[in-house]
Amino acid sequence: MSHSSADARAELASDWPTVLAAALAIGVGMMGVGFYSLGLFVTPLQAEFGWTRAQVSGAATFQQLGIFLSAPLIGRLADRFGNRRIAIASYIATPLAFAALAQTGPSLTAWYALWLLVSLAGCGTTPAIWARVVSLRFDSGRGFALGLMLMGTGMAAMLAPALLGPVIAAQGWRTGLLVIAAVVAAIGIPVSLLTGRGDTDLRPLRLARERGRTEITGATVKIAAIGFLLGVIVAALIVHLVPMLVDRGISPARAAGVAAFIGAAVVVSRAVVGWLFDRFHAPRVACLFLTSPVLACAVLYFHGPAIPAALLLGLAAGAEVDMLAYFTSRYAALENYGATYGLILGLFSLGAAFGPPLFGWSVDVTGNADLALACSGAALVGVLALIATLGPYRRPD
Repeated sequence: MSHSSADARAELASDWPTVLAAALAIGVGMMGVGFYSLGLFVTPLQAEFGWTRAQVSGAATFQQLGIFLSAPLIGRLADRFGNRRIAIASYIATPLAFAALAQTGPSLTAWYALWLLVSLAGCGTTPAIWARVVSLRFDSGRGFALGLMLMGTGMAAMLAPALLGPVIAAQGWRTGLLVIAAVVAAIGIPVSLLTGRGDTDLRPLRLARERGRTEITGATVKIAAIGFLLGVIVAALIVHLVPMLVDRGISPARAAGVAAFIGAAVVVSRAVVGWLFDRFHAPRVACLFLTSPVLACAVLYFHGPAIPAALLLGLAAGAEVDMLAYFTSRYAALENYGATYGLILGLFSLGAAFGPPLFGWSVDVTGNADLALACSGAALVGVLALIATLGPYRRPD
């Protein structure tokens, strides 16, 4: 598929406010600060309640389970009714849910239930809504626009450890959750109010085809499998990076600073990967970038330098959701984008729900992260093989 650089620049010049709004919205959403701050709570909760690492990080299961349950439905509703009302309601409900989470006591069940509540409340803060908005407004520059949008999660990955880490260390983890609630409300609500329905570009599409239909094809099944496996592996590696570094004798504050390098790499790779998607066959670009978490597993397995490992993980995190969003737009029809991508994103989140606790369980059983790192690296090689077999894009109607 060939795209004009001039057309891509014209699209960005015309619709850059849409990209900026979506980036801010996602940055303070469930897949932004909601996910990248989770690792900061592992050590404090272990200290206060005596929970194991697997038990604390099990919150990621319920956070991602909420996205798995809600994303397909939210995507289908967005295809049929637009984005704005869903987003506004979600950015009002999410801060309230975070405030409730800050009142958690020593009950592990309550900790899990409240994380599920936070995630369900945040259903309108995920790319299931915002990637749809951007994909409908961009074609020639769609990859770059999606990459810029998803830089919002990279900024969250970079800023959450650096800013929240000291707050949690000085004021406690409950204050950290209240700070997250305030940030989500202060940014998410205004951005949602200023964002239109996002359905303008659907008008030229054939009206005979029903909107909001989940497309099940060979390509979309492969994309769903890729998303699930990446969710399992990359989420586990990111959530457990700080605890792994603490196990090596690095102070929690310094480990949080190292984790901030993930965000820096995410920010860079979002834009670079998206730009390359617009110019080269996207599966080839994805294979290139997803060798980075394989290398990260090797670096961590052999107790190599922490900062390069964080940067390599950031490159993977910068490519994964961008890749899934772009693949969906090229292998499925746009009028069914919300429903199809919602299912794929939901399966990605399902994988991310089980990855961190499985990794934590392996550490608890074996006493170190070696087995989990070896299995993660091997599974990533399988992901690369699936991506390499996707084939040509769907032909436009």
